[in-house]
Amino acid sequence: MEAASPKRAPFSEVLRNRDFLALWLGQVISQIGDSFTYLALLITVNRLTGSTVAMGFMVISLTLPQLIFSFLAGVVVDRVDRKRVMVVSDLLRGLLVLAFITVRTPEQVYVFYVVGFLLSSAGVFFSPAKTAMIPRIVQGEERLLSANALSQTIRVVALLFGPAMAGFAIAWLGTAPAFVVDSLTYIVSGIAILTISTDGRNVVERRTSLRTIWDQLAEGVSYTVHNNTILGIIVTLMVALLGVGAIEVLFVPYLQGEFGAGSEGLGIVQTAQGIGMLVGSALVGNLAARFRLTRIIAWSVALLGITIACAGLINQFALIAMVMFVAGLSLAPLNAAMSTLMQVTVPDDKLGRVSSVVDTTGTVSYLISMSGAAFLAEAMGIRTVFVAAGVITSLSLLPALTIMKEPEESALTVSQRDAYPSAELSVEA
Repeated sequence: MEAASPKRAPFSEVLRNRDFLALWLGQVISQIGDSFTYLALLITVNRLTGSTVAMGFMVISLTLPQLIFSFLAGVVVDRVDRKRVMVVSDLLRGLLVLAFITVRTPEQVYVFYVVGFLLSSAGVFFSPAKTAMIPRIVQGEERLLSANALSQTIRVVALLFGPAMAGFAIAWLGTAPAFVVDSLTYIVSGIAILTISTDGRNVVERRTSLRTIWDQLAEGVSYTVHNNTILGIIVTLMVALLGVGAIEVLFVPYLQGEFGAGSEGLGIVQTAQGIGMLVGSALVGNLAARFRLTRIIAWSVALLGITIACAGLINQFALIAMVMFVAGLSLAPLNAAMSTLMQVTVPDDKLGRVSSVVDTTGTVSYLISMSGAAFLAEAMGIRTVFVAAGVITSLSLLPALTIMKEPEESALTVSQRDAYPSAELSVEA
């Protein structure tokens, strides 16, 4: 048995933190609404067009803003009030999602692409802000992995209840109610974040210019390139997402074409994944007590790749649900360990920028995978693409084991000495 990470706080201790509970509950509600919208979008595009290429454009429109705006989002998050960034992002998305209701014919599908792009653009600023706020809210490395594991249960709850509820609601009422529900959940999330008392402000600068933004962006990229831990995370993610991205595009057409699954069936499969993530989240603490975070990441991506390949080989719908359970089982510890490793490595004043660099480089692989999968499926068949995607995902085990290093000293021990900077700095252009 290898040396483990420090002792982790129980979930109950983290949930007693009122600020974290507000953030957590707001995100639970919001992501349940997102499950409604995402399933409604894929079902509607597939019904109106019947094209995997159109499905690819839909997913790409939701992903492309991460590539375009993520670097800028990281700089913004490290310069302004992170809590305010999250609230504004939620309110904008609550308004934008209502535009999906207007789509009725194949000729109007472009509205999905345009509004999806805008919706995702607003969301790009939310993720690094939340990542950078969590260490401030929980205050302590021993609570950080538990907080990130609980953040994974947000996705668990969304997958457990969102797809099943969305599947039946869409079957009975159509897609429009799904979009209305999602709009309301964004508003609820924004209100919950407003109740957080932890200071979201960072260093206040008197002057802002394009040169200032460029210099701060360059500093974040330089830190990322020269830190083996973050570089290892990036390479691991890029390889893994070359495989996983294909599944995002092809999963709905695969289930509907190969197994005749309707909206209810899609909901059942995603709920199975949610149960797997729930079990995986519960196991995170035990895994961290026995293994380093880097090893948890490595074996989780290997297991995820195996499940993706298996999904392309089986012929029974019930087995698909079992495979998705195992996929969820690997995703929860993978995401929690990776977020924690980044947060304990990167100083608070750089966390927004580094988080955005990691997200952006991963998005490049994601887009390449999605773009290629849509066309490869037409030429080779979806099953073949699934198997290839699983093999590629499993290969991310190699950089996780060879490049990624666990830091000897946590960045929290430095950044928490001055957790909420108040001094005003002047950065000259």
